[in-house]
Amino acid sequence: MLIISSSDIVKKPSYITRPTEITFVEDAKQHITRSVVLPYALYERVKEKIEDEIYLFNNQKALSSTANTEFMEIEPVVEDLVR
Repeated sequence: MLIISSSDIVKKPSYITRPTEITFVEDAKQHITRSVVLPYALYERVKEKIEDEIYLFNNQKALSSTANTEFMEIEPVVEDLVR
């Protein structure tokens, strides 16, 4: 993992355009992480996991508690069938 500031991006833009590792971009004054840059291969895996979690979260909000419980019991079986 690499931690850089916004001024480092100006000096070496490849930190952002061609990342080789997870890069945290820190606010130069407050030293708070503001952004994260991922290599593309890692991004593809993370994106899929995030989409899965958003899907489950939206279903939880839309369904009643009993329907959501039933869905959560069925969902792993369906995932196995899809693979």
